Amino acid sequence: MPTQPPLPPLLAPYVTALPTSSLTVLSTVLGAQGNWLTLRYLYAALNASTASDATFSLSGDNNNNDGKKQKVVLVSFLRGWEFWRSEAKRLGLDLARLTDKRQFAFIDGLSELFSSPRTTPTTETAHPPLPSQPALRGGPIPQRTVLPTRSAPGPIPARGPQPTTPRPVAAVPPPSAPPAPREVGGPVTRLHWSSKGAAALDSLEKDIAAVVAQLKAAATAEDASEVLLLLDQPDLLLAATGPSKDVGATEMSEWVMGLQQYVDATVMTLAADLPLIHNASAAGHQMATPLETEHAAFAIGSAHRAHMVMQLRDLDTGAARDVSGVLRVSKGGAWGQSDNVDTNGGREEREVLYFVQRDGGVSVFGRGE
Repeated sequence: MPTQPPLPPLLAPYVTALPTSSLTVLSTVLGAQGNWLTLRYLYAALNASTASDATFSLSGDNNNNDGKKQKVVLVSFLRGWEFWRSEAKRLGLDLARLTDKRQFAFIDGLSELFSSPRTTPTTETAHPPLPSQPALRGGPIPQRTVLPTRSAPGPIPARGPQPTTPRPVAAVPPPSAPPAPREVGGPVTRLHWSSKGAAALDSLEKDIAAVVAQLKAAATAEDASEVLLLLDQPDLLLAATGPSKDVGATEMSEWVMGLQQYVDATVMTLAADLPLIHNASAAGHQMATPLETEHAAFAIGSAHRAHMVMQLRDLDTGAARDVSGVLRVSKGGAWGQSDNVDTNGGREEREVLYFVQRDGGVSVFGRGE
């Protein structure tokens, strides 16, 4: 089978040159994950040759800054740095090198979200004191607690602490947790949940905004200062907090709108499985759980605010060896509100099939092709 291009031609018009200040929602289900589609948005923004091939956008004009590379900030609440680095490598993107060049930044919202920030150990606490300088009692270094041997006096002294000739201490690493690893290619920003409700979300917003500001400040004549924000599964943050931490659909929607003001375009991935969306609004259904109610309100509200909705779902006829799923492109609630949509430009609503290969390649085709 011939190798598929990183960006299928049928998909290219929908992932390149996104309208300014737009929100694109990618809805996924358990059997049709959207990792491959998020990677295509990442590839289209970071690859200058791909961007220069797009001569029009959803709004009828070219917003790719004459083919210059965009900067990308990827905030993932479900997958770590190693996953995205290895998957992007299949498309020819070296995220470590792009991080060093201030074209890409990864923000980890999963590994340490609900843990206290790690601090780098200082010299006093990381190493034991020298033998000539014993640690004070009650200090950070535990004292020796070996009791002397109860034996009768003899020519050989009993075992015990010898204050005049201290025993050298072996260079053994302390049992405390090691410092957070620094990935090759630059540090990875890790989000931490600080308090409750709007105050905690505001803190996360400030951390993400600081990373965006750093990328914009490093813009050069060759690279555009436009920044694309990729939000991977922020609904996990909603599920992990919820009413117990004063977070609901309204707070999450306001948080996303706050992030949009720092970037030029936003792409957000959400889960749209039946138990999370339809159970909350189905007539005659049993009492919906708070998670179903809040998730459905957040997902549906985001679709109403979005310029475009990319829906991934399983085949209605079941699994197939040559088809992975269905991709449905729909107009969002913000379609046509602030721009003139060119329906003859090849960006109209449509439904296609896609197939994800083992090597990471993706083919997109119409029904019957």
